[in-house]
Amino acid sequence: MRQLRQHPAAPAHLRALHGFTLVELMVAMALGLLLLGALVTLVVSTVASRSELDKTSRRIENGRYALQVLSADIESAGFIGATAINSWSRTAPPNACAASITDLGYVSTPTPTLPLAVQMLPSSASGTPPTCLSTANVKSDTGILLITRASSQAITPAAAASNTTEAYVQVSTCGTDTQPFVAALGGNSAFTLRQKDCQATNPAPLRKTIQRIYFISTCNNCGQDSIPTLKVAEYVNGAMTITPLVDGIDNMQFDYGIDMDGNGSPDCYVSNTDNPSPIQTDATTCPQPAAAYDWTVNAVNTAANRANVMAVRISVLARNTEPTGGWTDGGRTYNLGLDKPTVGPFKDGYKRHVYSAVARIVNISGLRETP
Repeated sequence: MRQLRQHPAAPAHLRALHGFTLVELMVAMALGLLLLGALVTLVVSTVASRSELDKTSRRIENGRYALQVLSADIESAGFIGATAINSWSRTAPPNACAASITDLGYVSTPTPTLPLAVQMLPSSASGTPPTCLSTANVKSDTGILLITRASSQAITPAAAASNTTEAYVQVSTCGTDTQPFVAALGGNSAFTLRQKDCQATNPAPLRKTIQRIYFISTCNNCGQDSIPTLKVAEYVNGAMTITPLVDGIDNMQFDYGIDMDGNGSPDCYVSNTDNPSPIQTDATTCPQPAAAYDWTVNAVNTAANRANVMAVRISVLARNTEPTGGWTDGGRTYNLGLDKPTVGPFKDGYKRHVYSAVARIVNISGLRETP
């Protein structure tokens, strides 16, 4: 009988090859899910951190930019150009919401008078805001500041002849001109003042008048959002035009540095030039100079306080434009100067920070400095 032939044994390396068991497959899947979960958590955390970093960066940028804009304009306030006169009388403009050249407050005769460089205006909490802001959604209990000056860019009367809606001021440096300055619309025949050589062929330059009201609105694009925004109302082409400047500015307050001894330096800061708080003007807080300064509230002293403002301390409260998940502002309060040492708490999901700076009114204070 024939014996069956047996197959040789399989090589050892082939016998070692085999598939995963069910247990091994389940363990591998579990480890993969753990790794995937950790990766997803890391990605979500990174995205959230990046989002918060972007919000914080925008808030810092907005707060500092708001200070930069306000400080630059305050430091230039009162500028009128080269002049042969060392000092000018200044008074409040007839109308903060200028609608004509007369409302700007440039009076050349009989007593030459310029508008105040800087002036506080009432807010919705301390009085009625200017009429041109009645539809601007002014945020309650926030500061409003009026700044007047002339543009740093000078042009010739001929260059302004075609722009008959813009207001310009021309300042004489000729000793024989009959008036020190002229304020009129472009193309006006009154622009005949001369430079120091007194040549009719060398007229004094013209500078555009600037009158701006800085305030906080409850919205950037009103009707579309509710983001608090720093805005400016500016006299342009014969009308007040409102422009958003910096969004996310939740509040703004000003303290005014009063020169009490006439040397051009602020000696005492008050939050209200027209009716300063006795606490802020008390001798222990604000020592009297050799010649006593009269803080009594009356028309004369109010005008003096306004004219003696040499610096402005600015405080702005910047807020994220978007809420932060899980964040509650809680019981935090914010110091916004003399009149608002404890603003808040807001108890909402927005992160905030206070930014402050002091801006000197160079064109006013410089004239008082002792040589």
